[in-house]
Amino acid sequence: MNTSLFIASSGVRAYQGKLDTIANNISNVESVGFKRREAAFSENLTVSIQNQIEQQREIGRLSPPGIRTTFGSRIAGTSLDLTQGAPKQTDQPFDFMVEGKGYFQVQRTTGTTTEILYTRGGAFKQTPVGGGRFQLVNAHGDVLLDQNQNPIEWDLGNEFVVASDGTIGGTNQRIGLVDFSNSQLLKDDGGVYRLTGGTVTAVNTNVQIKQGFLESSNVDLNQEMTDMIKAQRGYQANARALSYADQMMGIVNGIMR
Repeated sequence: MNTSLFIASSGVRAYQGKLDTIANNISNVESVGFKRREAAFSENLTVSIQNQIEQQREIGRLSPPGIRTTFGSRIAGTSLDLTQGAPKQTDQPFDFMVEGKGYFQVQRTTGTTTEILYTRGGAFKQTPVGGGRFQLVNAHGDVLLDQNQNPIEWDLGNEFVVASDGTIGGTNQRIGLVDFSNSQLLKDDGGVYRLTGGTVTAVNTNVQIKQGFLESSNVDLNQEMTDMIKAQRGYQANARALSYADQMMGIVNGIMR
């Protein structure tokens, strides 16, 4: 492929990925506990180092030894911004906010398969499980777990009070919070996260749970709109370069005929 076409097309793809990331951030500006993502670019040069293993073919080349001309850019990854979101007071007894590091554990059951997911969104509702007892579930029906990864249950007649350390009044259960060796390995799944690698550790210190509060999204609309304008301009510049490269290739092909 023509080098100019390759560089311009890779730039278009990279900026499209940037725009997609920004659009996802903006669409979740009101999502409880949402953490924005930031797209990072990387030059394709990094995958073209020392790609000629036959040294006799290096004779006469003009570029530095072991390095090829760069071939555009790509999205290297989208990192989570772990900044704490602003507190939003709701005064609802089943709304919780994690102040500091840590994620709630929730259990999702699909057919006969059970898995543990993680979330910063602390908006829960009570659901009956029989015998006058209730559990807490999120909007997806995932069940909130305690420190031992057991569903939190209580009797309907009891007042539901949670201390700052997560202990539920009148029970021996405590809302279980965990953290990860690498939070960037979390994969978003519509308000909850799946861990794709690393280790999970319990969080017992330097963290508080606030009952009657929710953590707002950490998306800053002003920043996102500024980033969107920059990305759109970069996309347009690469699209023009792609068009010019296509025109030049058409001219060359016409001359060759």
